[in-house]
Amino acid sequence: MSMSSHRGIRTTILCLLYFAQGFPYGFVLYTLFSVFIEQGFTRDEAGIITGFSVLPWTFKFLWAPLIDSIRFPALGLRRPWILLAQLGMAVTLIANSQAGGLGKLAPETTVEVSSWTSWFFSWVAGPDQSGSATEVSTLIFVAGVFFLHNAFASLQDVATDALAVDILEESERGRVNGFMWGSKMFGTTVGTTGGVYLIEQFELNVTLQVLATGILLIALAVLFVRERDGEKRFPWSKGEASSTQAESLRSPILVLSELFRALSKWTTGAAVLLSVITSFSLGIFIPLSSDTFINVYGWTSGQYSEAFGTWGIGGELVGALLGGFLCDRMGRRKIAAIGGTCMGIAMISFSLLLSAATVNPLWVLPVFKGFVAFQTVALFSLYMKICWTTSAATQFTLYMAVSNLGTYIGNEIARIEDMERADLFMISGISALVPLALMFTLRPDSIVELRRSEEKAS
Repeated sequence: MSMSSHRGIRTTILCLLYFAQGFPYGFVLYTLFSVFIEQGFTRDEAGIITGFSVLPWTFKFLWAPLIDSIRFPALGLRRPWILLAQLGMAVTLIANSQAGGLGKLAPETTVEVSSWTSWFFSWVAGPDQSGSATEVSTLIFVAGVFFLHNAFASLQDVATDALAVDILEESERGRVNGFMWGSKMFGTTVGTTGGVYLIEQFELNVTLQVLATGILLIALAVLFVRERDGEKRFPWSKGEASSTQAESLRSPILVLSELFRALSKWTTGAAVLLSVITSFSLGIFIPLSSDTFINVYGWTSGQYSEAFGTWGIGGELVGALLGGFLCDRMGRRKIAAIGGTCMGIAMISFSLLLSAATVNPLWVLPVFKGFVAFQTVALFSLYMKICWTTSAATQFTLYMAVSNLGTYIGNEIARIEDMERADLFMISGISALVPLALMFTLRPDSIVELRRSEEKAS
């Protein structure tokens, strides 16, 4: 059996791949960021970690024409790229263990690097704490290596999304998107709460090595499952490309021309803008919440990470599963609009309550993150629905890439030290409400009809 022929297998593999993205993501953006804040770095300085972790996801659109142009049909169109990406993710996690223990995660500390790699870290903007030509700030070192890690993670994400577009049936997309997003959230929980435990018990190096081992185990699962019946499991195995597959090499110009044709309709073109704007709110919330819980409410980094990994991720998991279930029944745009409205209300309410330091802030984690997931799975299903040309994978990746661009822009807004925290949370709430009007101008059913008419004509 293969992924394309067995619903349970393809759902399991897709969920495992999203889980593999989740636990390094949760570890960096929540646990590690909180540790740097607690060690004495400012929100602006620690934001370099989150910024350089999110940034590679904004240009993952560069990966899409590559995986749509260079393919290995006998091994599966997407599986080889996924395995390559997972190997890179594991290697970069192991490389980051050079940063040392928690004592090295304080201001003024440096990491010794080889002279031929020091040029890379010179491109990472941040505080200049170098002691020599081959020493870089620990903060800059961690940011730089996690930039590389997330470049590989974004490649895996592109290939995974392309795989989902290829093999998921339209009737199961909403539900499976909910399972996939829920798996990522479960992975984020493992990275956040598990990261806290491992750092406290075994220091940073062991934590990074455990994360790398988890990714390699998931890579083994992908290695032993074929995309389609009759394909090779290994390069030396017997098998051949499925007769339904396209050629191994396609011109990138052809891929891009098909993309431009796909975006020529109002619905598909406007969805690009929608994808950017809907991500501002989360981008502001990610670094701002850690800073607020620690510096306003007096929490430790461990307390925040544990709360986020339980209450926050729990709310997100419920939101993902519920949103995925409902969007197949009530409509993708309606569910996305409900999620965005509730996100905005949660952020505006938290902004107004922030001055009351006696109020328990815990409620905002499951409420806000839950509605983020509620909206996100509906939007993902919507974007899959309106991908209609032979460059459907590239089109879907564009929506994901500009969504990450919106998250990065939000992160940069949250780093503005001159703005009050309450004002930043207010901006987060308003930005969640802005795209609601645009959402209902889309006509996804017209794109489905267009795709079906082209398929019949061909």
